[in-house]
Amino acid sequence: MLTSCNQNLTIKDVVITERLFSPDSSYVVLTYYKDNGAMGESSSMTSILKTEDTLGQLNKSMLPCFDLSFYSCYYPDQWLDNKTLQVNLNERPFVKEGIPFDSSSFTINGINCKVVPADYSYSLTPLIEYFSFANDRKKILVAYRYKGDLNISAINYGDELPRIGNVFTNTEISFNPIRYVRWNENSIDMFLKDAEMYNTSDYVNKKTPYIVNFVDISQLKETYKSNDYFAYFPLYKDDQIDNLLKTNGITTKATITESQWSKDGDKSLFYYQYEYEVTGQKYRSYFRIFKDFEKGADYEIGDLITIKYDPKQPFIHKPDKNYSR
Repeated sequence: MLTSCNQNLTIKDVVITERLFSPDSSYVVLTYYKDNGAMGESSSMTSILKTEDTLGQLNKSMLPCFDLSFYSCYYPDQWLDNKTLQVNLNERPFVKEGIPFDSSSFTINGINCKVVPADYSYSLTPLIEYFSFANDRKKILVAYRYKGDLNISAINYGDELPRIGNVFTNTEISFNPIRYVRWNENSIDMFLKDAEMYNTSDYVNKKTPYIVNFVDISQLKETYKSNDYFAYFPLYKDDQIDNLLKTNGITTKATITESQWSKDGDKSLFYYQYEYEVTGQKYRSYFRIFKDFEKGADYEIGDLITIKYDPKQPFIHKPDKNYSR
């Protein structure tokens, strides 16, 4: 584990962003950064101090950070009692690196720190982007989001979708060059612009059991509408999915939960997000309709659309109209 800054800092040297006092006010957790002027700001730091010590050196008794991808520092959540502080730690970097999440408690400056895994996926339903079967229909490849992140998982047909992608994951503020993904026999092709400029080892989760290839998006021939960066497909371009839903699909209603208009280059489009429920579990996805703003929206929030879903794997579904992704 790492700590930040090798310079002794006092309260005059930093900008305090948060103070969290223990119930009896004998301790305080300070979160702060150093403003380096034209050189920018330091990384955020957090110290657990006795209240009487806050006029001295701040950057001691610090909550540590891991040397992992993404933000990997313990962060204060709440005091459980005068001697116990609950701290959060982001799970996603551990998944990315293929190492176990360490939830062990530890002690700093006489305070017991109880570790709780933190990730926004706990409170959100995954937004399904697209999915496809492997040739033998035993495995399925799924792309999904929660916020601005992207997760890609390969799972056995019928298995539960991992909360965080087991092949690829990033955060909502991380750069993501991946534009589309699909099976290529037993390996996985990820499509992106200028693929030769990127190394798979910098983006794909460590220890994934699949061979992953980066392929230039210009090689993606089946695009429905496209530009240099994205591929717009008919919603689910997979004959195996179509045949499965024709045979086993169950018809239900989904509710439009979000409706937006935007311009994508010279294309005018309406974006619709929808949600449906199967045996108490919610599922989300979306589609886009390319049309001029003046022609008006096809749906409003609260409208119902008809979909078919697979009872064995309910995130496999298809609206009755083949909209564009």
